[in-house]
Amino acid sequence: MSGRWDRNGHMMGSAIFDPLATLDADGHAVPYLAESITPANADNTAWDIKLRSGVTFTDGEPLDAAVVVRNLTEQKKALITGQSLAGMTDVTAVDALTARVTTAAPWATFPVILASQVGYMAAPKMIDDAHGGEHPIGTGPFVLQEWVKGDHMTAIKNPHYWQAGLPHLDELDFKVDLDTQQQVTDLSNGTFDAFTTSTPASVAALRQNDEVNRLENSRGEERFATLNTTVAPFDQLSARQALAYATDIDRFVAENGNGAYEKVNGMFAPGQLGYTADTGYPGFDLAKAKTLVQQYTADTGKPLAFTFMNTDSVDDLKVSQSLKDMWEAAGMQVTLENIKDEDEVVDVVLGNYQAADWRNFGQPDPDGDYIWWHSSSIGKDGSLSLNTARYASPAIDAALDAARATTDAGTRDAQYQEAERQINAGIPYVWYARVTSAIGADKRVHGYGEAANGTDATIGPKTWVAKLWIEPSSS
Repeated sequence: MSGRWDRNGHMMGSAIFDPLATLDADGHAVPYLAESITPANADNTAWDIKLRSGVTFTDGEPLDAAVVVRNLTEQKKALITGQSLAGMTDVTAVDALTARVTTAAPWATFPVILASQVGYMAAPKMIDDAHGGEHPIGTGPFVLQEWVKGDHMTAIKNPHYWQAGLPHLDELDFKVDLDTQQQVTDLSNGTFDAFTTSTPASVAALRQNDEVNRLENSRGEERFATLNTTVAPFDQLSARQALAYATDIDRFVAENGNGAYEKVNGMFAPGQLGYTADTGYPGFDLAKAKTLVQQYTADTGKPLAFTFMNTDSVDDLKVSQSLKDMWEAAGMQVTLENIKDEDEVVDVVLGNYQAADWRNFGQPDPDGDYIWWHSSSIGKDGSLSLNTARYASPAIDAALDAARATTDAGTRDAQYQEAERQINAGIPYVWYARVTSAIGADKRVHGYGEAANGTDATIGPKTWVAKLWIEPSSS
């Protein structure tokens, strides 16, 4: 529970665990395990989480305020999830079913965080067990039956689930499938009933196959190079600017997108708070890039040379070479390092990199991405940093804090636009695409994406897992 889950981890996790809140179709946080989540004072520095009565964990223990206190306390202690709760100063039980959270500053959008990973509720027995992560116990629609790491997880129906009539399925089987080139074929031949993907080739193959259904979302995560602004060469603005000017976004999308990428120049999608077409991000200009490379060398006495980190998948090897060609055309010296996905994540959050391919910022409400941009998320002395670029700016912090302090949509929109402009002025990220994610499913599968959880790419818990159902085979 304390490590950061990717979108597939959330899919599996939400079979076992329920969150205190979820997201509705418009991306707004609404109560789920909680009956209500309301401010306890006028300045939004205290929040009461009132639970539904009668909810129990699958081991029979009740979900009460003391359990919420325990979960949020443990989540704050954790290296990764703790940064999401950095603004929480205290959590106490007001009565048997009400927990009160106190925050250091006004946090008018606090329910949003409870619709993320920190909102999942684990049983006390699981928390007490040093190996509890291997034996998950939640209030969710399914109960773990078997888990072979790296291969599969089987979960069976929770007969005492708090939502009457759910889940519809008797069993859910999750299978790890690393062959992205084969996924659509495997779906068509019945190897599995549904899969999730953000690989452009798989999305394109789904679009060409009328025998299966698909659910797409193109307003989720951005793909970009995150730059470590605390080490050479990207501790120099001229080096970051050179990389941005040298990156031909049109070419990148054409070479790597397979029709499933959109051009991007910032972290907000159209229709999202903070979106503006004019983000202040520099456009492709190879001549300008070459001039900045020469400026960097003149200022430092060194060539603009760096290692670019990415995963070792077939698709990412191609992406790395595409970017290397662009950057070397501007006079940079680029070494490619393609490693396992999990190793790249560790190196980036620990700051053991210069530049790395990255995907993030997919929350429907921008406050859910606060931790990735705020200086309070920067690790000290080589420690873990969710602000992967380790880029600090008082102007960015001020805009993010102002947006967090109010529910007024106009004010929040303006503040997020300001945060984006300030980020693009410093160029800790070099943008190149917005990712299309998709669920491919047999036509007999129903229920996905229909519950109050926004779109498929929503990072938060997939509360529609309980509503999945499948038509009987006609054969």
